[in-house]
Amino acid sequence: MVNSKLPVRDVMVSPVITITPEETVNKAAKTMLKNGIGGLIVVEDFKPVGIITERDFVGLLAKKKDPGEILVKNVMSKKLITVSPEEGLMDVAKLIVKTGKRKLPVMDKNKLVGILTADDIVKAAPGEVETLRELTNIKSEDVTFHESPTSGNCETCGNYSETLAEVNEIFVCEDCKEA
Repeated sequence: MVNSKLPVRDVMVSPVITITPEETVNKAAKTMLKNGIGGLIVVEDFKPVGIITERDFVGLLAKKKDPGEILVKNVMSKKLITVSPEEGLMDVAKLIVKTGKRKLPVMDKNKLVGILTADDIVKAAPGEVETLRELTNIKSEDVTFHESPTSGNCETCGNYSETLAEVNEIFVCEDCKEA
């Protein structure tokens, strides 16, 4: 099993691919596609001011908005939760679970030095993930499911689903419900 004190600096992706708030959502999507990533840190004067992710595109498409005419600053999430390169991966994993933010900028002395995603943690610490999965199975009898006809983004994985289920006061897709 990987040491749960493995620091963020050993797993984070650096350098970070960024975009400015004045670029179009279309350019953000093309940049993400070209680089095979699910989000961009939005920077202004070399400082992070937001993040734009795949989730942000869903609402635009549903509203039939033209991504070539909408600026990143109008759809980006402005509430950034950052982590230090010295923090332990499992502490950051808990933060991701608590906040639902799956992509976190890594800041060192007020400078953007990397990005860490939930996927990065899963790849770096598969032993911890398996242990947590087993613990979840043990505790599953304590989980109550409330079916709901609600559609939208899963609060665990972020994917859009036509049928979300409420599990412990959050809405999740069928895949996350089974996990």
